[in-house]
Amino acid sequence: MPRSKRNKVLSLTKVKKKGRGAKEEMVESIQQALGKFKNCFVLSFENMRTGPFKKVQNAIRDHSKFFIGKNKVMQVALGRSPEEETADNAHLLSKYLRGQVCLLFTDQTEKAVQKFIDSHHEPDYAKAGAKATYTVFLQKGTEALEAYGHGMEPYFRQLGLPTKLNMQKIELLADTFVCREGDELTVEQGKILKLLGHQMAKFTLEILISREKKGKIKETEAGKQYLAKLGDDVQ
Repeated sequence: MPRSKRNKVLSLTKVKKKGRGAKEEMVESIQQALGKFKNCFVLSFENMRTGPFKKVQNAIRDHSKFFIGKNKVMQVALGRSPEEETADNAHLLSKYLRGQVCLLFTDQTEKAVQKFIDSHHEPDYAKAGAKATYTVFLQKGTEALEAYGHGMEPYFRQLGLPTKLNMQKIELLADTFVCREGDELTVEQGKILKLLGHQMAKFTLEILISREKKGKIKETEAGKQYLAKLGDDVQ
Protein backbone atom coordinates (compact mmCIF):
# COMPACT_ATOMS: atom_id res chain seq x y z
CA MET A 1 0.00 0.00 0.00
CA PRO A 2 1.47 3.42 -0.92
CA ARG A 3 2.59 5.49 2.02
CA SER A 4 0.48 8.45 3.01
CA LYS A 5 1.99 11.90 2.62
CA ARG A 6 -0.68 13.66 4.63
CA ASN A 7 -0.31 15.10 8.12
CA LYS A 8 3.44 14.55 8.15
CA VAL A 9 5.32 16.04 11.09
CA LEU A 10 8.25 18.10 9.82
CA SER A 11 11.19 19.31 11.85
CA LEU A 12 12.06 22.99 11.75
CA THR A 13 15.17 22.60 13.89
CA LYS A 14 17.43 23.79 11.07
CA VAL A 15 15.40 26.92 10.39
CA LYS A 16 14.08 27.78 13.84
CA LYS A 17 14.89 30.27 16.61
CA LYS A 18 13.76 33.75 15.51
CA GLY A 19 10.17 33.85 14.31
CA ARG A 20 9.59 30.12 14.57
CA GLY A 21 5.84 30.58 14.92
CA ALA A 22 5.62 32.49 11.63
CA LYS A 23 7.76 29.88 9.89
CA GLU A 24 5.56 27.04 11.12
CA GLU A 25 2.49 28.96 9.97
CA MET A 26 4.01 29.39 6.49
CA VAL A 27 4.86 25.68 6.30
CA GLU A 28 1.27 24.77 7.20
CA SER A 29 -0.22 27.28 4.74
CA ILE A 30 1.94 26.02 1.86
CA GLN A 31 1.02 22.41 2.58
CA GLN A 32 -2.67 23.33 2.65
CA ALA A 33 -2.26 25.15 -0.67
CA LEU A 34 -0.71 22.02 -2.22
CA GLY A 35 -3.97 20.22 -1.61
CA LYS A 36 -6.27 23.11 -2.45
CA PHE A 37 -5.00 24.51 -5.76
CA LYS A 38 -4.63 22.75 -9.10
CA ASN A 39 -1.17 24.08 -9.91
CA CYS A 40 1.96 25.32 -8.16
CA PHE A 41 4.62 27.46 -9.85
CA VAL A 42 8.07 28.52 -8.76
CA LEU A 43 8.64 32.03 -10.11
CA SER A 44 11.83 34.03 -10.18
CA PHE A 45 11.59 37.79 -9.79
CA GLU A 46 13.67 40.89 -10.43
CA ASN A 47 13.42 44.36 -8.90
CA MET A 48 11.01 43.26 -6.19
CA ARG A 49 9.49 46.07 -4.16
CA THR A 50 6.46 45.98 -1.90
CA GLY A 51 4.29 48.36 -3.97
CA PRO A 52 4.45 46.62 -7.36
CA PHE A 53 4.24 43.17 -5.77
CA LYS A 54 1.10 44.14 -3.83
CA LYS A 55 -0.52 45.22 -7.12
CA VAL A 56 0.20 41.81 -8.61
CA GLN A 57 -1.07 40.00 -5.49
CA ASN A 58 -4.29 41.99 -5.41
CA ALA A 59 -4.93 41.37 -9.11
CA ILE A 60 -5.15 37.57 -8.65
CA ARG A 61 -6.10 37.13 -5.01
CA ASP A 62 -9.56 35.75 -5.92
CA HIS A 63 -8.14 32.58 -7.47
CA SER A 64 -4.43 32.40 -6.57
CA LYS A 65 -2.04 32.79 -3.68
CA PHE A 66 1.60 33.91 -3.51
CA PHE A 67 4.15 32.82 -0.92
CA ILE A 68 7.39 34.71 -0.53
CA GLY A 69 9.75 34.24 2.38
CA LYS A 70 12.79 32.30 3.50
CA ASN A 71 13.66 29.79 0.82
CA LYS A 72 14.69 27.14 3.34
CA VAL A 73 11.32 27.40 5.08
CA MET A 74 9.49 26.92 1.78
CA GLN A 75 11.77 23.96 1.04
CA VAL A 76 10.75 22.39 4.34
CA ALA A 77 7.09 22.90 3.45
CA LEU A 78 7.43 21.17 0.09
CA GLY A 79 9.96 18.63 1.26
CA ARG A 80 13.62 18.46 0.35
CA SER A 81 13.53 14.76 -0.56
CA PRO A 82 10.93 12.13 -1.49
CA GLU A 83 10.90 11.03 2.16
CA GLU A 84 10.07 14.55 3.41
CA GLU A 85 7.52 15.67 0.81
CA THR A 86 3.85 15.87 1.73
CA ALA A 87 2.58 15.61 -1.87
CA ASP A 88 3.88 13.62 -4.84
CA ASN A 89 6.92 15.21 -6.48
CA ALA A 90 6.63 18.39 -4.40
CA HIS A 91 10.28 18.01 -3.41
CA LEU A 92 11.32 18.51 -7.05
CA LEU A 93 10.33 22.17 -6.73
CA SER A 94 12.64 22.71 -3.75
CA LYS A 95 15.86 22.83 -5.77
CA TYR A 96 14.49 25.95 -7.47
CA LEU A 97 13.89 27.70 -4.16
CA ARG A 98 17.20 29.51 -4.24
CA GLY A 99 17.96 33.12 -4.98
CA GLN A 100 15.09 35.51 -5.66
CA VAL A 101 12.03 33.31 -6.03
CA CYS A 102 8.48 32.86 -4.79
CA LEU A 103 5.70 30.26 -4.95
CA LEU A 104 2.41 30.78 -6.75
CA PHE A 105 -0.53 28.45 -6.11
CA THR A 106 -3.39 28.84 -8.54
CA ASP A 107 -6.24 27.16 -10.38
CA GLN A 108 -5.15 28.93 -13.56
CA THR A 109 -3.34 27.14 -16.39
CA GLU A 110 0.30 27.84 -17.23
CA LYS A 111 -0.82 29.70 -20.35
CA ALA A 112 -3.08 31.97 -18.28
CA VAL A 113 -0.34 32.56 -15.70
CA GLN A 114 2.16 33.46 -18.43
CA LYS A 115 -0.32 35.88 -20.00
CA PHE A 116 -0.86 37.51 -16.61
CA ILE A 117 2.89 37.82 -16.00
CA ASP A 118 3.46 39.35 -19.43
CA SER A 119 0.89 42.04 -18.69
CA HIS A 120 2.28 42.95 -15.25
CA HIS A 121 5.81 44.21 -15.82
CA GLU A 122 5.63 47.10 -13.37
CA PRO A 123 8.10 50.00 -13.89
CA ASP A 124 10.15 50.87 -10.82
CA TYR A 125 13.21 52.77 -9.64
CA ALA A 126 16.53 51.02 -10.07
CA LYS A 127 18.52 49.94 -7.04
CA ALA A 128 22.27 50.20 -6.53
CA GLY A 129 24.08 47.69 -8.71
CA ALA A 130 21.55 47.82 -11.54
CA LYS A 131 22.63 48.96 -14.99
CA ALA A 132 21.49 52.37 -16.24
CA THR A 133 19.23 51.85 -19.24
CA TYR A 134 19.84 55.35 -20.63
CA THR A 135 21.92 58.45 -20.00
CA VAL A 136 20.68 61.20 -17.68
CA PHE A 137 22.35 64.59 -18.13
CA LEU A 138 21.69 67.79 -16.18
CA GLN A 139 22.67 71.20 -17.55
CA LYS A 140 24.28 73.74 -15.24
CA GLY A 141 22.08 76.53 -13.92
CA THR A 142 18.85 76.70 -11.97
CA GLU A 143 16.48 75.05 -14.47
CA ALA A 144 17.55 71.43 -13.96
CA LEU A 145 16.42 71.36 -10.32
CA GLU A 146 13.84 74.13 -10.32
CA ALA A 147 11.05 71.76 -9.27
CA TYR A 148 12.68 71.28 -5.84
CA GLY A 149 12.50 73.62 -2.88
CA HIS A 150 15.62 75.25 -1.52
CA GLY A 151 15.53 72.93 1.49
CA MET A 152 16.59 70.05 -0.77
CA GLU A 153 19.91 71.67 -1.72
CA PRO A 154 22.01 70.14 1.12
CA TYR A 155 20.64 66.69 0.26
CA PHE A 156 21.51 67.04 -3.43
CA ARG A 157 24.99 68.13 -2.42
CA GLN A 158 25.25 65.14 -0.08
CA LEU A 159 24.41 62.85 -2.98
CA GLY A 160 27.30 64.30 -4.98
CA LEU A 161 25.70 66.95 -7.17
CA PRO A 162 27.63 70.25 -7.39
CA THR A 163 24.93 72.59 -6.09
CA LYS A 164 24.48 75.80 -4.13
CA LEU A 165 21.62 78.13 -3.27
CA ASN A 166 21.15 81.13 -5.55
CA MET A 167 18.32 83.49 -4.59
CA GLN A 168 16.49 80.63 -2.83
CA LYS A 169 16.84 78.43 -5.92
CA ILE A 170 19.01 75.35 -6.28
CA GLU A 171 21.75 76.05 -8.79
CA LEU A 172 23.75 73.30 -10.48
CA LEU A 173 27.30 74.63 -10.77
CA ALA A 174 28.41 72.46 -13.69
CA ASP A 175 27.03 70.26 -16.45
CA THR A 176 26.57 66.86 -14.83
CA PHE A 177 26.00 63.32 -16.01
CA VAL A 178 23.91 61.64 -13.31
CA CYS A 179 24.60 58.37 -15.13
CA ARG A 180 25.55 57.04 -18.52
CA GLU A 181 23.83 54.17 -20.28
CA GLY A 182 25.34 50.89 -19.12
CA ASP A 183 26.76 52.29 -15.87
CA GLU A 184 26.40 50.15 -12.75
CA LEU A 185 24.47 52.49 -10.50
CA THR A 186 25.74 53.54 -7.08
CA VAL A 187 23.48 54.13 -4.09
CA GLU A 188 23.76 57.89 -4.63
CA GLN A 189 22.92 57.65 -8.33
CA GLY A 190 19.89 55.52 -7.55
CA LYS A 191 18.61 58.10 -5.07
CA ILE A 192 19.14 60.99 -7.49
CA LEU A 193 17.35 59.14 -10.30
CA LYS A 194 14.42 58.43 -7.99
CA LEU A 195 14.20 62.10 -7.01
CA LEU A 196 14.24 63.05 -10.68
CA GLY A 197 11.56 60.50 -11.53
CA HIS A 198 13.61 58.19 -13.77
CA GLN A 199 12.34 54.61 -13.57
CA MET A 200 15.03 52.38 -15.05
CA ALA A 201 13.89 49.05 -13.64
CA LYS A 202 10.92 46.74 -14.07
CA PHE A 203 9.39 44.33 -11.59
CA THR A 204 9.23 41.07 -13.55
CA LEU A 205 8.26 37.47 -12.86
CA GLU A 206 9.30 34.35 -14.77
CA ILE A 207 8.08 30.75 -14.55
CA LEU A 208 10.85 28.30 -13.63
CA ILE A 209 8.94 25.09 -12.94
CA SER A 210 5.36 23.98 -12.32
CA ARG A 211 3.60 21.11 -10.58
CA GLU A 212 0.07 19.91 -11.20
CA LYS A 213 -2.06 18.66 -8.32
CA LYS A 214 -1.55 15.02 -9.35
CA GLY A 215 2.21 15.47 -9.25
CA LYS A 216 3.12 16.12 -12.89
CA ILE A 217 6.21 18.34 -13.14
CA LYS A 218 7.07 20.69 -16.00
CA GLU A 219 10.42 22.46 -16.06
CA THR A 220 10.81 25.48 -18.33
CA GLU A 221 13.87 26.41 -20.34
CA ALA A 222 14.11 29.54 -18.20
CA GLY A 223 14.21 27.29 -15.15
CA LYS A 224 17.13 25.29 -16.51
CA GLN A 225 19.02 28.48 -17.27
CA TYR A 226 18.23 29.85 -13.80
CA LEU A 227 19.75 26.83 -12.06
CA ALA A 228 22.80 26.95 -14.30
CA LYS A 229 23.29 30.64 -13.57
CA LEU A 230 23.01 30.17 -9.80
CA GLY A 231 25.46 27.30 -9.67
CA ASP A 232 25.49 24.40 -7.26
CA ASP A 233 26.78 26.40 -4.30
CA VAL A 234 23.80 28.76 -3.89
CA GLN A 235 21.58 27.88 -0.95
